[in-house]
Amino acid sequence: MVPTNLQWTRLPLSFDPAGLRADLECIEASEWIAHFNHRDYQGEWSSVALRARGGRTNDIVPMGDVKEYEDTPLASRCPHLKAAMDAFKLPTKSVRLLRLHAGSKVREHRDPDLGLDGGELRIHVPVATSDEVEFVVAGRRLVLREGEAWYIDFSQPHRIDNRGTSDRIHLVIDGLVNDWALHLLDRGLSEMVTETFEPAGVEIFRQFRELVFEDAELQNQLLAIADRAQFLDAVVMAGTRHGYALDATVVESEWNRRYREWLERGMCA
Repeated sequence: MVPTNLQWTRLPLSFDPAGLRADLECIEASEWIAHFNHRDYQGEWSSVALRARGGRTNDIVPMGDVKEYEDTPLASRCPHLKAAMDAFKLPTKSVRLLRLHAGSKVREHRDPDLGLDGGELRIHVPVATSDEVEFVVAGRRLVLREGEAWYIDFSQPHRIDNRGTSDRIHLVIDGLVNDWALHLLDRGLSEMVTETFEPAGVEIFRQFRELVFEDAELQNQLLAIADRAQFLDAVVMAGTRHGYALDATVVESEWNRRYREWLERGMCA
């Protein structure tokens, strides 16, 4: 039985990376739309729809009833991407390409109701990526390779940092959970090996945190800062002064995690 709190698994499906990448040539530059969630990214994050409400290529908002969704004209122009989306035998809602441009990042956030307990699931098929992309979910780095298929619970905190020189493009499929999907997830759990890694910069942050625990004066300086943004900036600057090259993204992520733990303890008290 598939646990409803399943965070991620690689799926026992794969697709021809060269074919998927070739389909990108069928998409005009003007068809890519800036992602609507502007507060959650820095740089450029864009999308185009292969399946959307009313079959509109420029409707990249994955909301609405499954009956509203139709393939867009782009799907017929991209046979390899179309075959990949059709391989998933579940009630399909939005199907998009999401492109995180080189040097851009998606800040840590959550997407509510995108876990199995919400009745929906999101599948990622990497089309173009590189080793310079850091994709972190629930505090662990996942390495997704071109042509693979993954289920990920995006109600978990997640972030992406494209430190490379090329765009990172994924085919993203949103659908409803059915028996076929549960069987696929169960096969993924039993057949696939899913490795995770500690994100870059976490060990340096851990070392600096130990320094802060031992330095009462530094503790008091940081605790005196009430504004969240100013506090995070001060942590990074303090790290630099003491010889620790802290990653601002890691500092923010660790702060978020500690704050969530504090809230959960308060709720259970």
